[in-house]
Amino acid sequence: MISIIRFIETITRAVGYTAALVVIPLALGVSYEVFARYFFGAPTIWAFELGYTLMGVHFLLGGALTLQKQAHVRIDLIYARLSPRMRAVLDLTLYLVLILPCLYLISDRLIEYASSAYQSGERSGNSAWNPVIWPFRAIIAFSFVLLLLQVIAECLKAVRAIFGRADYPETPAATEQQQ
Repeated sequence: MISIIRFIETITRAVGYTAALVVIPLALGVSYEVFARYFFGAPTIWAFELGYTLMGVHFLLGGALTLQKQAHVRIDLIYARLSPRMRAVLDLTLYLVLILPCLYLISDRLIEYASSAYQSGERSGNSAWNPVIWPFRAIIAFSFVLLLLQVIAECLKAVRAIFGRADYPETPAATEQQQ
């Protein structure tokens, strides 16, 4: 079980840290657009589309890493007061009943959506740049599949904590309450 968790989390970290590098071309593209617009009075026709696609890629590919690091938004009013074992039970229940089925259905539909765009040669139609849209849709689908895998790893970690084989990760709010 631990080897499966490590394997998934290695993939999650590699993709998440690589996705962080997307900020570099995003910043360069936005900087070029600002420079061209305000210094030369010649705005580009592709910068807006490049900006929102790169921002989407950056945001979506970082989702699984955010879950792995327990850095997502959580309302800790009750959760932080629970014991680590009860938090693991609550997380496992929510993952199995709500998150995993939803992520599976969304991932399945997104894979079809990307495949359809590839087969039809669909283009964005939002600017004169008009790139093919399937690579972006494929990245969206991949990011949801990666998030699904990370949720499976989180389920395995919760199972290990429930049966006393590992410590369950603390939330920042739970750590503050203990001090």
